[in-house]
Amino acid sequence: MKTIAKYIAVGLFGVITAGCTDLQETPYTFVAPNTFYQNQDQLDEALSSVYAAFRNMAGNWQNIMRLEDCTEFGQPSRSAKDNNVNINDWYNVNAATSTGTFPNVWARCYLTINRANTVLERGSSMNIDAAAKTRVFAQARFLRAYCYYYLVRLYGGVPIPLHMTNSLEGLELARSSAEDTWDYIIADLEYCEKYLPVKGIAGYDSWRATQGAAQALLGELYLFRASMEGNREYYKKSADYSKLVIDSKKYSLLPDYKNLWYMFAGETSKYNSESIFELAYSAISGQDNQMHRMFGTFGDSYYNTAGGSYFYLRIGPSIYAYESYSDADVRKQLFIVSGTARKGTNETYMEFVPEDKGRFPGSKGWQCCTPGNGKYYDFTTSASLLMSANNFMLLRYSGVLLNYAEALNQLEGGSSEALGYLNDVHERAGLAAYGAMSQSELDDAIFKERGWEFIGEGKLYFDELRTDRLGKNVYDFIARGVAEGMNYFRPLNFVPQKTFLWKIPQGDLDSNPLLEQNPDNISDPRYPLAN
Repeated sequence: MKTIAKYIAVGLFGVITAGCTDLQETPYTFVAPNTFYQNQDQLDEALSSVYAAFRNMAGNWQNIMRLEDCTEFGQPSRSAKDNNVNINDWYNVNAATSTGTFPNVWARCYLTINRANTVLERGSSMNIDAAAKTRVFAQARFLRAYCYYYLVRLYGGVPIPLHMTNSLEGLELARSSAEDTWDYIIADLEYCEKYLPVKGIAGYDSWRATQGAAQALLGELYLFRASMEGNREYYKKSADYSKLVIDSKKYSLLPDYKNLWYMFAGETSKYNSESIFELAYSAISGQDNQMHRMFGTFGDSYYNTAGGSYFYLRIGPSIYAYESYSDADVRKQLFIVSGTARKGTNETYMEFVPEDKGRFPGSKGWQCCTPGNGKYYDFTTSASLLMSANNFMLLRYSGVLLNYAEALNQLEGGSSEALGYLNDVHERAGLAAYGAMSQSELDDAIFKERGWEFIGEGKLYFDELRTDRLGKNVYDFIARGVAEGMNYFRPLNFVPQKTFLWKIPQGDLDSNPLLEQNPDNISDPRYPLAN
């Protein structure tokens, strides 16, 4: 499997670091294994390289773009950049090429996995404090598990290398079954739950994987499997793990939703009481968050005078998603809908107008199709250097509450306890509490809440897929946009079913004779496409 080897063979001679915020790492290259892995500091440095590789995978703007643009929550912002128009209408998404799949996820996951395997294998013979070693191993296994969690949801069963890469020989690996892949992930996370600290607070602990992160991910994992397979026991396990996080009393919703985000709260937004696991960034080259400039508002030749940097637009929040928010919803304040843009020495005040249907420049000068998503932005002087310091949260407490509410609702239809946890999130947004609902009504309300809460965070694609909402919602979204003349909207080319799996990148298939491609997906016959 030479393509995988290309991305993971860097672990052969030690660690090649890629820069992680506050990881206290010393970059170095090609350190021979017989002179490394000698003490605790070196093991920690090796672990830092696993975090760095994981961040490059989970925080990759291209993959966030695809995950949002494949749903009704995102649409092209200004032009057909990086295949965003084709993604939006599901054109050629069944291909194994770079424009039709998620090659960065595959490659970067296996890089992270190999670095984790290297830490585990090289570290096993080190004569250092056993408790400290176990904690490092648990973190490596958490990051490895998270990578497989991405892979199995996108591709199904995948190859599982059990050892670090030692050479370019013998790298051909067959795919494990989806069931075996899930079992492997769960075994890693159960180990993490046992050996990781409950929650980090400051310094070394603040950005590390924790017991709470392992439990939250297990709760989310079992919810995904439960709704995909209709397995009641998985709903029970999902509820149990989410409840462990809740009962730990280590996490809480921030009273003001806006304080979750760097745009409003700056550095105090990081590692807050609601954050369970986040990707660390800083305004340093190689450690900055690129999503600020990739999901902007004014266009490549303009920059926002409040933020400083040019905005290279890819996608933005869809106009219909933006319009679904109540004006009383605090979360609506995160959308950037006005501002002063500069081009050369000229400054112009602009406003987003939904009625422009994505045509630009709009009736009030807006230079792209959509609002901006403030979750991505760093409006500080650092942005003038195109280096943004905002972190990106992968797991947060509001998600645990909604996961618990959904699982509980499936087990105890319409229960008041499930409704209460939904209302915790809903009322935090400044909205009136929901009253009693039936099981189906509560399930729909929880899903809608996810959209308002997590737009732009790369989660909603998986929630729609597992609940069999993706095909219908995309079908209705594109049909509406085409009928109303929304800019860049074209008739839908494909309607994904709940069983949809992405194609494995062609390069890996070409170099690994044991790797089998996923079968062609069939457009959902429930939603006929226009001729």
